[in-house]
Amino acid sequence: MSLWEDFLDDVFGHPNKPGTVMICFVNRYLEGMDGIKYKIKYDSHEKSGVTSAENYCIELIPTSFNPIQTFVWSRQAKAYKKLDDVVAEPRRKKLVRKMLKTFKVPGRTDKLPNTQPNRRPDKPAPALPHGPSPTDPQGIKPDQTNNENGQPQAKPKRPVPEEITVGKLRKIFPKNHKGNSTDQHLQEVVDELNTDLPKYKLDTPVRQAHFFGQVKQEAGALLSGAAESLNYDAKGLKATFGSYYKNHPNEALQDGRSPTRKANQEAIANKVYGPPDSKHLGNTEPGDGWRFRGRGMKQITGRDNYDAFRTNHKELWGMSVDFVASPDKVSEMPYAVRSAVVF
Repeated sequence: MSLWEDFLDDVFGHPNKPGTVMICFVNRYLEGMDGIKYKIKYDSHEKSGVTSAENYCIELIPTSFNPIQTFVWSRQAKAYKKLDDVVAEPRRKKLVRKMLKTFKVPGRTDKLPNTQPNRRPDKPAPALPHGPSPTDPQGIKPDQTNNENGQPQAKPKRPVPEEITVGKLRKIFPKNHKGNSTDQHLQEVVDELNTDLPKYKLDTPVRQAHFFGQVKQEAGALLSGAAESLNYDAKGLKATFGSYYKNHPNEALQDGRSPTRKANQEAIANKVYGPPDSKHLGNTEPGDGWRFRGRGMKQITGRDNYDAFRTNHKELWGMSVDFVASPDKVSEMPYAVRSAVVF
């Protein structure tokens, strides 16, 4: 090898020659750790020793790219514990930090430091806001009182619920050209709900807003508990019940509404709500899809939900009504409102 090649090899390294490797033992704060008993095997060499605060890095000059094995002594296991292997890189130096999660446990002959080890300061707790306590999401205003020890204690105080009126419902269900619910129908809904607003969990403005928002989504502007309408055309069937009719486009044309005929709603209900694809609704018998289609102001659907409403109605109102045997009753007042309250 010429002098020029020797110079290039010293400066840039040989492409097939591994560079030096520096292995350092540090803690999670990247601080050097002392008292770590180690053993390193590479090529045909082996280095062992104990680190100190000044010398916690070991420099190696490997002659091959074989894995460099590193071991540290575990006092708990009373044996060496193997760490991840290290491989040298060609033509460049490599620094490897072996981060150890455990700290050195001082022995009987070790001198304990005079100062406590550095630790991160605890994060201060956020200061309490000034002024009165904010209103919680349910519209309940806390009433500041003291407990037996004289310490402040916030006790929730529910406001007296305001009754629901026809005027309030008319703002949610306004009259329009598509049809509207009559004042008499709205009054029937109001009378049923106002019988016990706390029991119905409609005793705050927030709860009422959530309830009527969902009811309007399900029952529409008419606030009707009538049975679900399935009078879709073929395009509407694919958009609404795509899991079935997108896979059966010919049946969508056959069952859907056309300019010359109405939709076959019973066939539609039995296909999209009936067995075997709707066992999660409890519909297991032929005809269950049509029999237990959506009814009530939240359009409860499925044999299981009708049966659950029968149980809940007995518990809350003390009356046993078999909605499974007579599912059309869910569309009638007051059951249309009560089914919405339960679900």
